[in-house]
Amino acid sequence: MTAVNAPPDSRDPSPSPRRAQVALAAVGVVMVGLLVYRGYGHRLVAHPTDHHPAPIVRHVDLNSADRAELLQIPSVGPALADSILSHRREHGQFAAVDDLNAVHGIGDRTLDKIRPWVAVPAPDEPAAEPTVERLERKPVAPSTPPTRSGKLRAGDPPLDVNSATASDLQRLPGIGPVMARKIIESRNSERFKSPDDLRRVKGIGPKTLGTLRPLVVCR
Repeated sequence: MTAVNAPPDSRDPSPSPRRAQVALAAVGVVMVGLLVYRGYGHRLVAHPTDHHPAPIVRHVDLNSADRAELLQIPSVGPALADSILSHRREHGQFAAVDDLNAVHGIGDRTLDKIRPWVAVPAPDEPAAEPTVERLERKPVAPSTPPTRSGKLRAGDPPLDVNSATASDLQRLPGIGPVMARKIIESRNSERFKSPDDLRRVKGIGPKTLGTLRPLVVCR
């Protein structure tokens, strides 16, 4: 019987050169991708919780700034901005930057961080004129008691804090309706013997007292 020879195996046991090239190329792409990710991956990761407010290009006027302007100040967040606005509405305009120390949430360390970015213009500076103009255009509610116009300045006759009305007290720099009521409540408990006694009124700090001292007397 004649033996039948099996056909030769056409498969080559060694990988073809083309397959080897494709495998090497794939490995190279993976390596390059890893290197790129390690070098620049951190720049591609989004940080949605990061908040970077617009940089301040000027000093913020504490007596006219709105909430958006206050939020530009480093170390001032939404809650602190609301506290500053609330204090300004209740106690009147700030007489000095150091008066921020009376705002709820602002201690000595926070005040030192805020101080370089804020300012309180002097009463005779032109910056105060737009505020007066806005107040004149806005109608006054009938329930608001009339007050004398203009704040007291150095050289004006001093005001007797033991007999002045709430309207008169509001003519003092940095004194608003709420602070005027506190002064009256304090003198009803004990009359002021000297201008320095105003220090016992909550909200009147050393800087405010220094502004008020030449403008008041205690009779």
